[in-house]
Amino acid sequence: MRKSDSLSGYPLLHDYQLEEMWRTPQPIHPSQAKRGREGWNWRQRVQYAVGHALNEYFGMEVEVRREVPVQYVLEKWWPKQTNGFESLFHYWDIKNKVSGELSKICALNKDLLTPVMLYEQFCTPVPELKVDISLIVQAAWQLSAGADSLLIQKYMVDYNPNVIHTFQHLTNVFCHYAFGALPQLIEVYCLLEGKKVRFVPGPASLQQSLDYVQLLRDSRDDVHRSTARCRCGNCIGQQRSRDNGTTKNKKEEQESKNRKERSFGPVLFS
Repeated sequence: MRKSDSLSGYPLLHDYQLEEMWRTPQPIHPSQAKRGREGWNWRQRVQYAVGHALNEYFGMEVEVRREVPVQYVLEKWWPKQTNGFESLFHYWDIKNKVSGELSKICALNKDLLTPVMLYEQFCTPVPELKVDISLIVQAAWQLSAGADSLLIQKYMVDYNPNVIHTFQHLTNVFCHYAFGALPQLIEVYCLLEGKKVRFVPGPASLQQSLDYVQLLRDSRDDVHRSTARCRCGNCIGQQRSRDNGTTKNKKEEQESKNRKERSFGPVLFS
């Protein structure tokens, strides 16, 4: 396990790139993208604030953390401007929902003491699949002394089943190859919906997760091609129509050629 990019020569699967792929069916052309955080949408700006706030909050001494409201920490990182939000009302609505939900979550998790991993990025090879996995661990807690006692938590702005399933399977494979055991529990918090999704890995979990990651690896070329052209449903439909039209034209040209050959007989070459 390394805190760096792949050095094995295997293809590298970044969790944040896969998450962005699920959330953005129509990639922005590089010439249209703004540099840095200027081009972020409201969800990205909120995720940034939540990540830094929880990193600071969970990084406090336990005694201090119990005296400091998480809303106070979130306020330090929350966007000061409404850029990227749909309206002023949307800005305040999102802020109130996220702040209230984080307060509930931290109250429920007050028995958790010091995280063993906190907003760290790791890379581990998966020789069986000939791929490397790069995973950002937002918060991990050790519930007992065993390697199979990890509680892995992820905090998302809103619910997205594809992102959640990808995180679940990447986490299973990552923990198995990095620590030699599956996690005891995976929790995903969806802040706007007030939803918590829990996974308890079982005997069949590893193979299911390996199969899923293998599909991600095999579709890697398709993911790369999707950055060059729009992959939304409308554009895919238009592309299929163009492909069908091309196939029809080729078929008509071949039929015309066959009619000519039947009319004039075979063409002899010397």
